[in-house]
Amino acid sequence: MTERQRAALAGLSGRRAACIRAYVTDVLEGRKIAGREIVLACGRFCDMLAADYDVNTNDADFVIDVIEATFKHRQGQSLDGKPLRGKPFLLEPWEKFCIYGMLIFFRPGTIERVVKEAFIFIPRKNGKTLVVAALSWALGLLERASGSKVYVVGATLKQAMETFDSWRYNVEKGLYRSEKAARAAGWRILDNNMEHAIERDFPDGSLSLNALASNPDGQDSFNANIIIADELHAYKSGKQYDVLKEATNAYTNKLVVGISTAGDNATGFCAQRLDYCARVVSGQIRDDGYFIFIARADQGEDGAVDYTSPIQHEKANPNYGVTIRPEEILSASLQAQNDPQARSNFLNKRVNIFTNSLRAYFNVEMFKTSDSVARRWASTPRGHWSASSRRWRRSRA
Repeated sequence: MTERQRAALAGLSGRRAACIRAYVTDVLEGRKIAGREIVLACGRFCDMLAADYDVNTNDADFVIDVIEATFKHRQGQSLDGKPLRGKPFLLEPWEKFCIYGMLIFFRPGTIERVVKEAFIFIPRKNGKTLVVAALSWALGLLERASGSKVYVVGATLKQAMETFDSWRYNVEKGLYRSEKAARAAGWRILDNNMEHAIERDFPDGSLSLNALASNPDGQDSFNANIIIADELHAYKSGKQYDVLKEATNAYTNKLVVGISTAGDNATGFCAQRLDYCARVVSGQIRDDGYFIFIARADQGEDGAVDYTSPIQHEKANPNYGVTIRPEEILSASLQAQNDPQARSNFLNKRVNIFTNSLRAYFNVEMFKTSDSVARRWASTPRGHWSASSRRWRRSRA
């Protein structure tokens, strides 16, 4: 952590600023275990604080306050087995950091936010589904004066419905005691074959929350100011994302958030977007309009991952010890070590590493070496096989 970064961070003020300062400092000074790109993201956050942007935390504090005061768990258990249904959703420091990173920077002398796009890359079981639901809810309320139109777009309708069900639960069971009471208060809950939406008019604006499956051929015409593209790794092409992004063009303070785990298509859209974002946080590309949070295990220069290491488990999972049980993920990593069929899924979903089927099942370099040896033997005259065999065995000894 440089002195310039330290000074910039010390000047951050706001109701939640102390939490953000502590998180960023602990990451940069090594007191909190974090992956390479999270360390870089914290350094980049400090650099933006030191840049010529206006900093105002009011929007970020509002979003955090709304989530923690109005949004509740619909299901789940804590690590000690206590039911979470009906309990307030209290954000972890890394989640608050993401909200600050997206919402506090403004063009000098304006109310235009710098960040228009975000990429949040986290493994499964780190509370992603609840984060998507709560963040879309609170961002919609933040921008209600503009007539908020919020879309959460899953790769499948089933995934998007997880968010819708959380919205509905929090309106009908959280804010009110029943669907009837919620409707009497002015909420419109639409859940049918045509749409899955929750809407309400307020004295100072309106809110429309919509959950749907990605369909680039049928989504060219809608407008939105906030879009969350869920499970980007399952998007078949960049067109699906581009159509969603273009839907926000009519708004100045728009936000498109792509959120995903890794997958097994190492050349697909999400993997390419991950590569771009990794270059941004490392400083190879400057794109201040993009907030980036990449949580994954560190890889060696050859792409190798020490996936049985608890240190790498913690680096990849920001909710390690919160929603991630250390003993369970360690056990799963040992199973993956001994079972090639489980290895690819563990790398993808638990330590957030893109794979392809060949790399997951085989040592590719060893395969290339053996293939080269086989070609040499095939080209050797039969009378020389014995001599070649003896030379090869001596070279391997």
